[in-house]
Amino acid sequence: MNQPTGDSPQSRRRVQRTINFDRSVLERARAAATYLGSFEPQAEVRSLADIVNPAVLAYVTELEELYNGGEPFHPVLRMPSGRPSKR
Repeated sequence: MNQPTGDSPQSRRRVQRTINFDRSVLERARAAATYLGSFEPQAEVRSLADIVNPAVLAYVTELEELYNGGEPFHPVLRMPSGRPSKR
């Protein structure tokens, strides 16, 4: 059975990846992480990753519910480069 994101001990390791953000989204997230890390320690946001990881997990969980019966999608070792072709 596939392990959902975050449930495997191995998935707790951080992995650096390059992704593209809309500039305005990135600027807002950076500002939030900087402010919260400096002035609101109870928010437990010390870095951009502390905002991005929970947001991506929430969205992937929603997509799994909508399109895969609530089950994790099959794991992939490498994503194909470029945009998927239209069917």
